[in-house]
Amino acid sequence: MAYAVVYTRTGEDYYNSGNSENYKGLLAKNCDVFHAVHLALSYDGMNFIPMRNNTGILFPKAEFSEETPQGMIGGVTKTLRDPWAFRYQDGSFGICAVRWNENEPDPKTTGHTMLFQSEDFIRFREASFFKLSDEEIRHPRCQWDAGKNSYYMEWETSLGTYSGYTKDFLDIENVQICRETLLKAADIDSIKEADFGNVLEISEKEAKKIEMYLGEIKNIGVKDIQINVAAGEKPEFENLPKAVCLYNDGSVHEKSVWWDKEAFEKIDFTKSGEYEISGEICQKHYPFPFLKTGMSDPCVCRYQGRFFLSASGQRSVTFYISDTLEGLASAEPVNVYTMPETDKTHANMWAQEMHIIHGIPYVFTTVGEREWYTVRSHILRCNGNPENPADWEAPRLVVRPDGTELQPEGISLDMTYFCINEIHYVMWSDRKFAERSEKRVIADSADIYIATIDPDRPWQLTSEPVCILRPIYGWDRYETEVDEGPYLLRHGEDLFVTISGSSTGLADLYCLGLLHAKQTDNLLLPKSWDWLPYPILTKESVAGEYGPGHNSFIKDPDNGDDLLIYHAVPHDKNGKTLGRHMGIRRVHWAANGYPYLEMTEERDLNPEFKKINLKIIIHN
Repeated sequence: MAYAVVYTRTGEDYYNSGNSENYKGLLAKNCDVFHAVHLALSYDGMNFIPMRNNTGILFPKAEFSEETPQGMIGGVTKTLRDPWAFRYQDGSFGICAVRWNENEPDPKTTGHTMLFQSEDFIRFREASFFKLSDEEIRHPRCQWDAGKNSYYMEWETSLGTYSGYTKDFLDIENVQICRETLLKAADIDSIKEADFGNVLEISEKEAKKIEMYLGEIKNIGVKDIQINVAAGEKPEFENLPKAVCLYNDGSVHEKSVWWDKEAFEKIDFTKSGEYEISGEICQKHYPFPFLKTGMSDPCVCRYQGRFFLSASGQRSVTFYISDTLEGLASAEPVNVYTMPETDKTHANMWAQEMHIIHGIPYVFTTVGEREWYTVRSHILRCNGNPENPADWEAPRLVVRPDGTELQPEGISLDMTYFCINEIHYVMWSDRKFAERSEKRVIADSADIYIATIDPDRPWQLTSEPVCILRPIYGWDRYETEVDEGPYLLRHGEDLFVTISGSSTGLADLYCLGLLHAKQTDNLLLPKSWDWLPYPILTKESVAGEYGPGHNSFIKDPDNGDDLLIYHAVPHDKNGKTLGRHMGIRRVHWAANGYPYLEMTEERDLNPEFKKINLKIIIHN
């Protein structure tokens, strides 16, 4: 038997970022992320371990409407209060809760509980709203009563606590004052600053599956290594086996080993017997910050054996160039394109990404006037050596099939490129403005768009832009309704696109979400893309790294590992933010087939397992 408890978080009303003084007027309401369903597991009913680093797993969707007030043009963020877990009659999982507009009651759902359903407690779907009262309600509770073949429910209003029964969540019957609640809330000491719902008994099998998707992944051992050789056949030292590291979710990862060559050479491979040599598992170390200088939106591209690192700039395209990935840390910046001195107006060359299309290097970036609300996606072409400034053309504006701007009523930014099944795509963030002036900017949400392009003229779209994602959850609407910075990661037939979300001003709050599709899907259809409902990388993921986001991916040339290139914000000893800095971390492929981006060196390889042995059996 195992146990699951649902809860919301408590704490300060607003997030106090260490750089708040640099962004006067920006307020991040903690309810956007605190008031969501959180989940913790236990196998003894006493010690509960929070899932997803004590961040939410279930968020209600924001509401977008033509009737939305002008001041809420980016939609209305929804939150959840008083979650309660139960089993549906068919054995599936349910959650009932009260939906609010951030930290205020939602007048559209007065007296209703919001119902969610899940087969596995990992991914929930919004089931329905069920009316319990004409009054505003709190603390809805539910439990299947097999004896009455109905769901027993309790809820509170300003007039008292009530109970009733329903067979189908359409009508509530036998409503009466409940003088003593039959459904008790959890009382747990192991999770601080939590407002608990209830503890639900689940099977160990169900708990293990939940952990596989929502728990921390860490190294728990290494497979025993043994080789068998025939007498007289000496294996090549360079081809000795790698270590297969084991992880608590059932996944594995191969790592190189420094084997003891001296001991190996002492073995007489002409005679049968058993021998053993020692070794040490190799693990690459990438410090954070990776560079001493600050950096936003880093991207690494490999071209003709060289690594090119770029990032956001102002009036130039700048590369750090090295023969090795590690060498980028000490490389000197090289400006390969600088805006002409005669152009005093334009700047904001943000999120520079180098991509190779039909063998030609291109840089995807933005150009705008000095105000942030003027940026447009642009592309630069290289006609030779990307290290030579003379070989780069001036930026070209990305245009629709008819030659018009992508977003004439707003901005376009963070454009990326990929090719799937010989179809060439761009994906970017697009944002409309209801009002734009030096004194006032009223912005809609920043949404993700996709289109096909002409690979010989990548600034020319060949299809109309299609919106595939809007910021709909509290975690990508935290202070600002933003989805931006898309970047593709392929794994077999799976396509994953990381999306950076939440506040761009209060940099601590930045985080990563994940889109998923299959290579065989029509990528221009929004329904082909699955948006994971919770973030995969946040300030809670890795100690000391706040606001992780706007990343790229690259293959490690030594072992083929996927590497995450990202920025995050360190703090000083007083809690003040030190600006965005670049980091590198191995992408771990979890047993569920999804990328795990929280694999620190300590989680990746337990020091206890670093030293290993190889058994060599020689037989006649």
